[in-house]
Amino acid sequence: MPMLVSEPWMIDQLTIDRRGDTVVVDMNGWAFPDPELGPASPGTFLINGKPFPDVHYPVDRPKVGTIFWQRPNARFSGFRCIATGHYDEIFRDGILEVTYVNPGPPRRVPAQQSAFLCDATKEVAFPDEEQRFRVIGSKDLNGFILGGMTDFKRLDAAAEKITGKGIAGYPRVLDWGCGCGRVARYTARVPGIALTGCDIDADNVAWCSAHLAGSYALTTVQPPLPFPDASFDLVYGVSVFTHLREPLQDAWLAELERVAAPGAVLLMTVHGRTAIDYAQLSPPDYHALVRRISDQGLHVAGSNSQIDAHAAHDDEYLNVFHDADYVLDRWGRRFDIATILPGYLFTHDLVVMHRRD
Repeated sequence: MPMLVSEPWMIDQLTIDRRGDTVVVDMNGWAFPDPELGPASPGTFLINGKPFPDVHYPVDRPKVGTIFWQRPNARFSGFRCIATGHYDEIFRDGILEVTYVNPGPPRRVPAQQSAFLCDATKEVAFPDEEQRFRVIGSKDLNGFILGGMTDFKRLDAAAEKITGKGIAGYPRVLDWGCGCGRVARYTARVPGIALTGCDIDADNVAWCSAHLAGSYALTTVQPPLPFPDASFDLVYGVSVFTHLREPLQDAWLAELERVAAPGAVLLMTVHGRTAIDYAQLSPPDYHALVRRISDQGLHVAGSNSQIDAHAAHDDEYLNVFHDADYVLDRWGRRFDIATILPGYLFTHDLVVMHRRD
């Protein structure tokens, strides 16, 4: 039976209840079962690599079945997992990892099936609701924390798996489109690297400069960046190319080539098939959108007002989809593309590429 290209899963709520040195983890969400509805194994849901002791799965989730109509038995995807343990068992080195062992072939980068959470009580200040909304389209603090740590860990894992070195192996790192430091707060702590962040949102750049390690620069929607040639050994950009028309995309590809050192690694996200799967479209509209993206390569789906009051963007901040073959061809004219990992960061595909020597 058919499965989705990335087989996504989602944590709707992850509650941490600390009672002295004892921590109770209560997690619920949805994760696609075996298409044939076979029984779930004891190791389907893991906490720090070990099976959750208390698992309720599958639970009927009719809304998930409606959204993902193209995935057999998607509605039987609900779960609730509970674990209790000593603080040091739950937060190993300050990080909690939860994993869904998906049906089908294993992921090329196993971290795609894990989510990561830091101990928020030991963090520095977090940005306010409006600052977070401009970055993730939500004011939810728990989602901001979970998503930021998860994206950081998955970017690090992708670099390690695909290039042979994690982020720690690249001394000069650029967070292109850092927002209010959702990922940068974790990257900046990696020993031995110098992190630079940049963004077009002046308020968020100022917040990062005041609260986070690393250096931060205000930029504009049009190149150039305020950095010399060959300044960075690794550049990542989460949800930037998802908003640019083709001419501006091409200009930024050229600019990233300029600021990347020879052989540098670039980790960039695009919206591909997984984003379409999440779009809640009827079957005719779904197939029509797939055809348009395939025909056009880069498809502008509509405007986006998320940052309107805080950053000048010359009507260039849009909602954009990319076809994988288009990325391989057009982006491949400037960079050597190692792989595209579908649905690697939530709805985003991750493009892993190198600057040519």
